Amino acid sequence: MEKLAKQFGNKLAELVKASPTLLRDIRALRRAGVRIRRLNGICRAYSRSEPGRPQGALLCIGAECSPMKQAHYLAHEAYHILAGTTRLVFDPRRVSRRRFIGAALREEARCLAHEARVSKELHDAGFSIGTANLSYLVDYLSGGYREIRRRLEHECPTGMLISYPDYYGQMYDHRVQELAQRKRAQRKGA
Repeated sequence: MEKLAKQFGNKLAELVKASPTLLRDIRALRRAGVRIRRLNGICRAYSRSEPGRPQGALLCIGAECSPMKQAHYLAHEAYHILAGTTRLVFDPRRVSRRRFIGAALREEARCLAHEARVSKELHDAGFSIGTANLSYLVDYLSGGYREIRRRLEHECPTGMLISYPDYYGQMYDHRVQELAQRKRAQRKGA
């Protein structure tokens, strides 16, 4: 916890200690050798890992976020690293666009349900969790994973103007284009 407090401040460390789920996540991330980095000047988060292999993964969180937002980002990205199954580098001949989008949406909904569990723990510990996370907590408590998954059909990823299904569809299309370009380049070089 010292390292996390040094990177992000005592308030985030206090939030992590108040959430048994987040505390377990941090311990699992540390055991797996996941690098947690602070991004200066922004409020966003991302992670890089191979599904099923958290060893050596990278988790980045913006320093400009509130400690509460950092705690939620940490829970979300920890789930991707520790339990995620969706591969972002894949062979489109082996997985259809529809199947990829479905898998990505299921994983994102599980990440948000994981965040909601952390929200509940922090709320129960007396912390104010914020409107966005409160709405996911309400969904989680009223309908669980299914309600969150249903919500993702129409919601947009943070900072984007397209829905989650369209976002993942664009990721799939980009991968198809990338592989086609690589194939054309190989033909030209042969």
